[in-house]
Amino acid sequence: MESMQSSSRTKSWLDDLKVCNQTGVGEAINQIYKDDGRRCEGYESRDEKCLCITETNTSLYAILSGHNGGMVAKNALQEIAAELLLGPLKSCNTDEAVKDLIRQSFMSVEKSYFDSINPHVATKTAIQLHLSADGMNQYEISQQFENVLQKLDSLNNALSVGSSAVLGLMHRSHLYLCNIGNCRALLCKTDEHDTLTVTQLSVDHNLLNAEEAARLFRLGLMPQNFEGVPLYSTRCIGNYLGKAGYKDCNFLSSATAEPVIFEPEIVGGIQISPACRFLVLMSSGLCRALHDIYPGDVSTGNRELVRMISEEFQNQSTLGGVAQSVVHRIVQTHHDTYMQLVEEHKPLTFNSRDDVTLLIRNFNYSLPKAFVNRKNGNRSINSTASFSSTSSDATPTDGNYSTIQTNISVSSSNITQSDNPYDSNQRIRSHVNFGDFYKRVEEARKCGTLPPNIEFD
Repeated sequence: MESMQSSSRTKSWLDDLKVCNQTGVGEAINQIYKDDGRRCEGYESRDEKCLCITETNTSLYAILSGHNGGMVAKNALQEIAAELLLGPLKSCNTDEAVKDLIRQSFMSVEKSYFDSINPHVATKTAIQLHLSADGMNQYEISQQFENVLQKLDSLNNALSVGSSAVLGLMHRSHLYLCNIGNCRALLCKTDEHDTLTVTQLSVDHNLLNAEEAARLFRLGLMPQNFEGVPLYSTRCIGNYLGKAGYKDCNFLSSATAEPVIFEPEIVGGIQISPACRFLVLMSSGLCRALHDIYPGDVSTGNRELVRMISEEFQNQSTLGGVAQSVVHRIVQTHHDTYMQLVEEHKPLTFNSRDDVTLLIRNFNYSLPKAFVNRKNGNRSINSTASFSSTSSDATPTDGNYSTIQTNISVSSSNITQSDNPYDSNQRIRSHVNFGDFYKRVEEARKCGTLPPNIEFD
């Protein structure tokens, strides 16, 4: 069973791919909160990420968030990347062809998952048949078969491991976005009025989504079925116990069909035009943290996240610094919100935080304090921004996205190139003029007044 639950960070073939240098990532591991303010790690990180670019300038950006374990997320990311980057992508000449390839890659991963768990499902079925054949009640079974029941419980835990995923594929200057579960993607663009529009490209597959809640209701599941239970997402990769094995799950057993489904959402291709500023991918833990801090409409959390990102673009010198600073702010605000509930003796709506991963793919949003590019010289980029917002509750479908209009007045970016700081031997030019010093040394040499025992040549 350890092989299904372990998420140790072994080397992956993805580690050998070139990293996209227009991307920054921020991360924070999960924490459990104590009433006295202390925090501790709850489990090994279950988030997986990818930000690579191939020799043909095809880029893949992805975050997968594991549920109940990290192995499904780890395996799924490697398989999806292999299907897309090592497969027939170069021959895909239409949007539908690319989207179909993405769809097939996800279906292949789901099939691989079910193939991998066949031995565990067979073991579980054999145990259940053995226990039912003895004709004992639940108490008698618990007394006489404690070890067997522990093994059955371990099998159920392993078979509940699943993963949410959000994936962005850049191919031939077009963006294709796929998500399943409760990771999220935002695309920030400017319109003809220099207004930054924040578009949620993904669909949240969880109980906060009215359509997903209605789907479960039609299957016979009521809201009380999910009180205090970890239904992390209503769609995902893996999680046999929420799919074919749902009859063995207490809070799902009354459903008339599989409540957790495998059905990813795919949009694109979206033209990467000069109006595109940056793409944001968020782990499920980040989405939940935003909901805890800003309960209610998800647009509020999206808006505040974009506000923080835009602010950190002005403060940081690297994209990694932007992403990590935003993550730090969210993590601290989340804990502060919890402590405020404790101090004010209000009902605790949460007492922990899951893994947080934030990926930002910059297109042409200004980073005024960026490090000097030593090959091309210094670059100076100037921009200013101010904020206000409105929101829309439209549900994104293929090509129709839920949009948050965040008004940001962006000045035109002025890029100036300094003189080349290198001489003909590719050495940095001197910033100090020693001409007068050498002149005086030469005069002293002629007069015979140079200090003894000092080498001036």
